[in-house]
Amino acid sequence: MKLRGIRGISFRRKMTWIFTIVCIFSTSVAGSLYYKFAEKEIIDNFTANAESLVSQLGNTLDTRLEAVNRRAFAALTNHSFIQPFDDYMSAPSTRKEVIISTEAAYWLKDISMAEPLVNSTLIYTERGSWDDYTKARNWEFNFGESAFGRFFGDKGAPSIQWMPTMRDEIFRGGDMVIPYVRRFASTKNRKTPAYLIIQLDQKVLLEEIIGNTKKLGEILITDSEGRYIAGTMDARNEDLKNLIGVNENHEDKKYGGEIEYNGEVYLMYKGVVDINNWQIYMLKSKSELLNSIGNMGRLIVGLTAVIAGICLVIVALLSRQLTSSLHRLAVQMNRMRNGEMEARYYYPHKDEIGSLARTFNYMADKIERAMKKQEEYIAVLKEERDFVEQVQRQKRKAELRALQAQINPHFLYNTLNTITWLASDQGMDEISILSNSLGRFFRISLSKGAEVITIKDELEHVKSYLAIQAIRYSEVMQYEIDVPEELMEYTILKLVLQPIVENAIYHGIKEKEAMGRIRIWAEKKTDPAAGEWIRFVVEDDGKGIPPDKLEQINRGLEEGTTDNRDGYGIFNVNERIKLYYGEGYGLCYESREGEWTKAILTISMRVKEEG
Repeated sequence: MKLRGIRGISFRRKMTWIFTIVCIFSTSVAGSLYYKFAEKEIIDNFTANAESLVSQLGNTLDTRLEAVNRRAFAALTNHSFIQPFDDYMSAPSTRKEVIISTEAAYWLKDISMAEPLVNSTLIYTERGSWDDYTKARNWEFNFGESAFGRFFGDKGAPSIQWMPTMRDEIFRGGDMVIPYVRRFASTKNRKTPAYLIIQLDQKVLLEEIIGNTKKLGEILITDSEGRYIAGTMDARNEDLKNLIGVNENHEDKKYGGEIEYNGEVYLMYKGVVDINNWQIYMLKSKSELLNSIGNMGRLIVGLTAVIAGICLVIVALLSRQLTSSLHRLAVQMNRMRNGEMEARYYYPHKDEIGSLARTFNYMADKIERAMKKQEEYIAVLKEERDFVEQVQRQKRKAELRALQAQINPHFLYNTLNTITWLASDQGMDEISILSNSLGRFFRISLSKGAEVITIKDELEHVKSYLAIQAIRYSEVMQYEIDVPEELMEYTILKLVLQPIVENAIYHGIKEKEAMGRIRIWAEKKTDPAAGEWIRFVVEDDGKGIPPDKLEQINRGLEEGTTDNRDGYGIFNVNERIKLYYGEGYGLCYESREGEWTKAILTISMRVKEEG
């Protein structure tokens, strides 16, 4: 419906709208491309700056955390600390505890003083715990029930662990700390583990290391499992899960892209701290970053509107000038459509409109001549119509004659039945058998026009024929039919056995001049290549066939040729079998002169089709 409405608009308006749309489209595309280019440049600049900043931040963190790690290792391997620690762990006493407390405080304070990131330190064992005495202890702290105990309760836990940010459970004040835990053992008592706990101050980490990075964007640091460490923005669990999902889809440790965080689309660049695999994310709200080019978008929209208005005025003036001649041509076309065949349009110029005018005048002349020819064609068509009607009448007469011809076989069946009844009533048994057999013979011969019948019907046809011949040659012929019941419902071409039986009577039994016997039998055969097929045999104990003639007959059956008029019937049967079933099937003869003859017929097994 919309397309029809558009097609109904005048050409002048179409031109106006098309040129206006083209102008708007071109301006919009140009503005959009420029906007996209500016957007890409801003995003690329952010990515480059974020990559540089994240790399610097990663290197700084790696250096500072490695210093903490080295201080911890140095303390745990120094003889002045390890010796009193081993003595105390092997045989605790008050004196030994004073000594280890002093040494532990010294080394722990050395760690705290060396690195401003360190908030507090503690050495914990089941036999005692020591700190540097710079902060008040929380004596309700239970290592086994704390996050430390839950983690190191697993025997497979690593000896060094950087744990996520938590509220300080060991010392008072409730500071947010990032624990670094190192498990070790006394050389004299390895069954009792000890833990060096160095807690980094999250606030100091943000102030000293992150510093002025907020000017570029937000910083978020998580551990390798996505647990929160520190950042300049709030972190919800579902947002942290999104970051983990993004990491799983990237093989590179460092990469950039977009991510939905805290319900908003952010540009992101991610780096890694090598020492503990902390993940550093630089995040910047995409809408905030691109806000600077928002004014450019509004300028493009305003400019597009102004250009569209100018185009609309210019195109309206041009289209009026261009379409006035077309309007006059359209008037002449409407006159011709209304039946005024003399309508013509003469245009003096040789531009496109002049070409249209000449074409219109040419078509008008052709139409006028065509209408005259049309009248002549109508007269010819009337003559052809009369001829077709005559042919149809003759066709109906032929169909009536064909229907009449179908009545004659039924009349013949009824007449033979009448003869059979009269002969039986008068005691003329042979005439009754003869007419009854002849009726069945003709009925199956016609078979309502069917070319393929069941084996049962074909054998019934042969029995009718043999019954007639048995009356004629009762003193010289006997017959037997032996076909398994399981083969009766398979199909066969009509009238293929009767010519073979007839050939056996006239060329075998009749020439024997003594009592002869015809036997018809069949069997089902199976072949791996050809499948299942049926073999019919018509054998007689008559005169037999000489070897040279037998060879001639079989060669003719194989080649499909015969020079013997008496053998036309069997050659006809053989050709019909090959045409219907294929070259692998057909008829052949075996014989011993003076003793017997066998006609062997092969067909494929086929079931009668319904309907």
